[in-house]
Amino acid sequence: MTQSNTPNGHGDRANPNDEGRGRRVRSLSPTSPPEGESDKVSLRDAHVKVSVCIPTYNTAEYLGQAIESVLEQNYPDFEIVIVDNCSTDQTDALVSTMLKAGNGNIRFFKNETNIGLVGNLNRCLDHATGAYVKFLCADDLLLPGCLQQMAAGLDSHQSVKLVSSSRLLIDEHGNHLGAREYAAGDTIVPGHQAITRCLFGGNYIGEPTAVMFRKNDLKGYFREDMPQLSDMEMWFKLLEQGDLLNLAKPLCAIRSHAAQMTHANVRSSRIVEDNIKIFDIYSPKPYLKTTLLLSLRHKLLMTYRVWKSRKYLLDGEKKMVLSRYASRWAYPLMPVVWLMLELKKRLAG
Repeated sequence: MTQSNTPNGHGDRANPNDEGRGRRVRSLSPTSPPEGESDKVSLRDAHVKVSVCIPTYNTAEYLGQAIESVLEQNYPDFEIVIVDNCSTDQTDALVSTMLKAGNGNIRFFKNETNIGLVGNLNRCLDHATGAYVKFLCADDLLLPGCLQQMAAGLDSHQSVKLVSSSRLLIDEHGNHLGAREYAAGDTIVPGHQAITRCLFGGNYIGEPTAVMFRKNDLKGYFREDMPQLSDMEMWFKLLEQGDLLNLAKPLCAIRSHAAQMTHANVRSSRIVEDNIKIFDIYSPKPYLKTTLLLSLRHKLLMTYRVWKSRKYLLDGEKKMVLSRYASRWAYPLMPVVWLMLELKKRLAG
């Protein structure tokens, strides 16, 4: 899914002077979930507050850890909706074993055919019965307090349509690589400001694992014609209706490994195509407050994306993108930018 769209691929840390950071909010206290009987089987009849949706495809290596990170949450009113997209590994056996062990919170569905990553996100939404939706990519983890604090945010602020938290970055072995955040403190950000910031700078809000939202606030599905940025486009649809609540404490861990679809999208022209598509859709919106600096930033980012995807773009496509969305004059400098970013990563490591 979405990887941050900044040149280093990790997203810029928020600048205290940036617009779109919003106002501080008081600490959120969890609300008590409604009482309800636990089911004896995997299918729950009672409505739950939070549906934790885990789309899977050949992620058995990490899936057990992901499920355990949900079961260890201190918020009891949830279901786990696992939708497998025709995996050929041990996913079926792993989940079946957990179901036999009596994990009544788990509901397990298997697609008859592979419907793609974005299609499987949408299938999860179809199966979710909770008032709130919390995605968890099968290779990621929820950190302690995630469900409690995100649900409390939606309970406490009706104007909030999307809750996001800071997130840790880990590798395939769980080693800490860094962190990403939208802002340094707990803040409520007007939705239009958040859209403007992300459209011109990258997905600061985060991956599907980093957010929670009300199912009733959804206006359609994730766009299957936008595989790299379908999550950010969904966040925009929610934020056109209300505010973003940013929680500064890291409440999830995002895993980076070679098998992720994001890497395949970067090794193609998809990341350029999707950025053009989302910019064409949202840049004409009358609520955007654009500045010369934002426009220049976007052109430089698009120039870098074109350079990164140069092997996969036809000459005509590259010229068109550089002319309309990027900068032909800055393009020759991109190898230098790449070297500087690589040096920065090595020094940080």
